[in-house]
Amino acid sequence: MAATTDMGLVARRLRTGDAEAAARLCSFQDVDTAVVKRELAASDDYCWMGLFMADGTLAAVHRGMRWHRHLLLKGVFVDDGHRGAGTAIGAAFAIKDWARQAGYAGILAWVERNKPEARLATRLRLRPVGPLLHRFLVPLPTAGDAADPGTGSGVRGPAVGTLTVPRPGDRTPAVGELLGIEQDDPAGTRVGWILDRSRLVLSGNPCRSADDLKVLLAAAEETAAATGAIALEVLFEAADVLTALSLAKAGVKRLSRSPVNLGVLYFEDNTAVERSGAARP
Repeated sequence: MAATTDMGLVARRLRTGDAEAAARLCSFQDVDTAVVKRELAASDDYCWMGLFMADGTLAAVHRGMRWHRHLLLKGVFVDDGHRGAGTAIGAAFAIKDWARQAGYAGILAWVERNKPEARLATRLRLRPVGPLLHRFLVPLPTAGDAADPGTGSGVRGPAVGTLTVPRPGDRTPAVGELLGIEQDDPAGTRVGWILDRSRLVLSGNPCRSADDLKVLLAAAEETAAATGAIALEVLFEAADVLTALSLAKAGVKRLSRSPVNLGVLYFEDNTAVERSGAARP
C-alpha cells in the first residue's frame, strides 16, 4: 500500500525491480544489488521502505529487519538532491507506520549519541534500554568455508530466529538479553538473531569476557552454516575497558567509535502481533 507524505513524495515498500536504485543510494560498504534483492525476496523478515518522486525516481530508502517481535531500523539513505528537506524523517515515519500496521510490537535502532541518527531517534521517540554498549564484529572460525556469505540473491536458510548459548558457569552475563525473549531453555540463554548482510546480529551476550567467546561462536556455528553468515555482531558493555582492549589486541573490529544504546519505541496496541504472527521469534 502506498501513501503520500507531507512533502508530496509517495511512500511504499520496495519491490524487486527497485533493487538497483536502492543499492545506488545505500552507503553500506557490503550492500550491493544482490543483497538488496535477497532481502526484498525475504519479505517476511525485511522491509525496505522507499520515498518516490512523482516521476518514480527514488528519493530515499529506509531499511528494516525483523528482530524477534520488533522491527530493527538499520539505516536511512537519501538522494543528494533531497538532503536537508526532512526526507530522512519522512522515510523513518513511513517505515514506523508500516511496522505498526504489520503487527510488530515496536521499532528498535542502535543510537550513537554524537551521530545524526540520535536526532532521528528523538523524533521517533525511541527510548534507551539497557546499558551503553559497544558492538564488535567477531569472525566465525568457519568463515572460510562459507560458500555464499549472505550475499546471494537467494536465501540460503532462515533469516531470523533464536539460538541457545550455554552459560559459562555462574558468572553474570556481559549483556543481558535485550528483547525480552522467554528464557525457557534449561540448556542455556536464548538470544535472538537476525542476518544482517553476512553477520548474525545477537540480542544479548551470555559470555562474561572475551575468553568465553568460543562458547558463543560454537553455539552459533549451525545457524551460521544455514544462513551463510561469516561473523557475529557481539555486544559488550562500553564500561568494560579490559574486554575492549583484549578484543582490539586480537584484531576484532569495533563497529562504532562511541558507545551506543538500543533505542526502543513500543507500540501501544500490540495485540496484532499475536494475531498475525508477523513478529514472532
